[in-house]
Amino acid sequence: MKNSNRKGGAAVVAVLVMIIIVAVGCAVMVVTGRKTIKPNENVVAPMPAGYDTETTVEEETPTEEEEVVEEVPEIKPSMIPEISASYETINLKDSTFTTAILLDCESNEILAGLKYDKKIYPASLTKLVTLLVAAENVEDLNAKYKFTDKDIDPLIEENASRAGFVAGDEVTMEDLMYSAILPSGADGTLGLANAIAGSEKDFVKLMNDKMADLGLTDTNFVNASGLHDKQHYTTAQDMAVVMRACMQNEICRKVLCASEWTTHPTKEEPEGIELESIFHSRYGGYFIDADQDGEEDAKVLGGKTGFTDEAQYTLASAVEYNGKEYICVTIKSSEALAATEDTIMVFENYLPGAVGTPVTEDSSEDESSEDEESKGESTTIKIDDDSSSKAPVNEDYES
Repeated sequence: MKNSNRKGGAAVVAVLVMIIIVAVGCAVMVVTGRKTIKPNENVVAPMPAGYDTETTVEEETPTEEEEVVEEVPEIKPSMIPEISASYETINLKDSTFTTAILLDCESNEILAGLKYDKKIYPASLTKLVTLLVAAENVEDLNAKYKFTDKDIDPLIEENASRAGFVAGDEVTMEDLMYSAILPSGADGTLGLANAIAGSEKDFVKLMNDKMADLGLTDTNFVNASGLHDKQHYTTAQDMAVVMRACMQNEICRKVLCASEWTTHPTKEEPEGIELESIFHSRYGGYFIDADQDGEEDAKVLGGKTGFTDEAQYTLASAVEYNGKEYICVTIKSSEALAATEDTIMVFENYLPGAVGTPVTEDSSEDESSEDEESKGESTTIKIDDDSSSKAPVNEDYES
């Protein structure tokens, strides 16, 4: 009996001890505000077989100091000009062009125009873009490019206009720029393309990228010289924008405004090749008389000519008039000098304050309006044309 009483007493004592421990624990939680007892972090319970023990990492929210800023692409302003409040539709009886535009460079406004947003073939006006891209990518104007037979032979076969470089000539970037613009040399454009981008194909990508940078969506190039291709097109407006960008670039402006240039010595020309500007020769003997007093009112600064059988004669001209600069682009004139006269007529009739009298729809020249309209319709290029053949070139071929 005593033994059983001792065992029972021990059990009673054990129960009392447990009650005391629980009571003390609860008291501690009440005092500390805890609702549960903190587990021992050093003890890891065994995981059942097959249980995925990989910890899921929750995405951290950055603090104010660490807040991630998403990179937003730079939005470049479009260079497409606005239409002036005093805009006029070009209507000139004796002009031969089918598309034209007159741009105020300072305000970037179109003062006058005719179907300037219609797709056309630019011919050698393409070289304005080649010059601009080259000027923006060349690091050293004295760096040289060496021509090979692979460069020159195809140009000879295509009867493309050339400055006169031959295989083996090492030509500076500066000489190539003048060669591309003054005599409209395709050897100049090819040399620039290969030197800057490694190939003409890759250089053309830079040209089209530049058009996108300027906000020009109606232009596409497939070569750097202007050789005809049905997928090589632009508009008079886009060419005016490019010409304006060129005149704002120091290197391009210097090249476009030059009337002549002599290159460094070459294999066949130890004194250098003398280059003369086709553009300035076309304006020789002409002047712009905006107020019709018989005196020159606007100074011709520079520009670029172009010709292919498909494009006919294209011309981009920059002039200074009353302290401001203006650009005129005419497309598809009938002859070389006609392109110059067409452009002068635009300046003399539509520059601010010009006193020329454009032919109006109400004038007695109605018999020509039908012909003019039909000619205008013919300027629209059908980009999906099935024709893939190139028209033959002739002695006036510039591209």
